[in-house]
Amino acid sequence: MNNMQKAKYKYSNRSKNNRKPGLDIGLKGFLCSCNNREKDCVREAYNLLNKYADILYPSQKTEASEPKKCIDGEELNIEEELENELLELKSEKKNVKRFQVIESGAKNFLFIKTTMEDPVHLAHSLISDLHSTKIQQTRFLIRLTPIETTCRAYLKDIEVAFLPLAEKYFKNSPRTFSIVYNHRNNNNLNRDEIITAVANIVATVNNNNKVDLKSADVSIVIEVIKGIVLIGVVPDFIKFKKYNLLSVTEEEKVCETSIEKSADSDEKTT
Repeated sequence: MNNMQKAKYKYSNRSKNNRKPGLDIGLKGFLCSCNNREKDCVREAYNLLNKYADILYPSQKTEASEPKKCIDGEELNIEEELENELLELKSEKKNVKRFQVIESGAKNFLFIKTTMEDPVHLAHSLISDLHSTKIQQTRFLIRLTPIETTCRAYLKDIEVAFLPLAEKYFKNSPRTFSIVYNHRNNNNLNRDEIITAVANIVATVNNNNKVDLKSADVSIVIEVIKGIVLIGVVPDFIKFKKYNLLSVTEEEKVCETSIEKSADSDEKTT
């Protein structure tokens, strides 16, 4: 390998190592929109999510969860050492970042994946507090939409991914719902086919569910970005200005910013 080939090889490896992870299937998290200030948006998103996560799920440390060094001044035996190692491994798992930004594949949008089981509860608690207090806590983070699952951008995959959510939210008690569909950097899917398929699944699990475009209990949010579909069933989505963190703190209804309009220009609600 000559010097030129070596330099090219090193440059290629460096580019791959610096590349951020992107959207994949089976993720939970939050789709965030920003106004071209991505780094500031990430900082605000981390601060806001961690703030409300700490309120909802305060960390609890117990003596039993901490590794033991010795007992009454004596060294640990083999069984106790194994137990100690297991506790350390559990502790390391707990230290995994509960929020981590990844590439979304769309301009002015980023995705923050989470290890938390219920991103919807966190986002709804957050937006409810902003709506109640009318205190604006972000400047660059515009919207924060909870996502419960992701799948590949095929109709069958969407149906399979959505079915557990339909059974979770619509089977036992009827609700009013709307369907919000957005697509970015993907023109391969048929919007009407997807909306019809999702609505049919909701009707199948419980025929008493009804469409309500003005004040639905929950909105089924379907975000298509390149080859990945992000899905969330979001309560009070219409009431809370489609989870617009800026608009929800206003005393009166205000027009969306031109930036947000351009970012969400293809949004459709059904």
